[in-house]
Amino acid sequence: MKKTYNSIKNLLLTILTIMIGTSFFTGCRTVKSVSLAYSANEDIDVAYIYFQLYKKNELSGALYVTYNNLETQKAEKLTYWSPVELPAGEPLKLTLRLLYKEPRSDFGDENCITSCCTTTFNAFEATRDVNKEITFNVPPLEPFTDYVISYRKGPGIPGNSYVTLTRKDTKEVILEREFN
Repeated sequence: MKKTYNSIKNLLLTILTIMIGTSFFTGCRTVKSVSLAYSANEDIDVAYIYFQLYKKNELSGALYVTYNNLETQKAEKLTYWSPVELPAGEPLKLTLRLLYKEPRSDFGDENCITSCCTTTFNAFEATRDVNKEITFNVPPLEPFTDYVISYRKGPGIPGNSYVTLTRKDTKEVILEREFN
């Protein structure tokens, strides 16, 4: 009897250890922001642009690629550039990557009707996905001021994308563009 109890106890302990280990390695996916500066010269007036993710646990939203076609290294996996230190007082041609993935429906697969519904809804939801580079022309920014670039997905199929540049301290919208 005692041998059976110990076997069950060991089995449950093993299963618990596997579950905790699996959730740690698969569930601890965090996205981190990394600052980027182009100039080491302290005499240049700069502005800071922060990039706000659409979803906090994945790379989604308007992500920084480069400005004025300069060569910029790609951010490492599960990181994105934010804040980015850019020259102030001159217009900037930002290249951004818009990323968005619509959550998928799952009605189950118990029968043909629910399976067909899942497939149909997922096809419509896939048309709302976004993965493209855009050019976002920014007017001259004020020196030593913080700005935020945010992204939102509009309603409809496929729905338009909106990228907004806002001054961080006053919440003033500087520029908003619609992309489809």
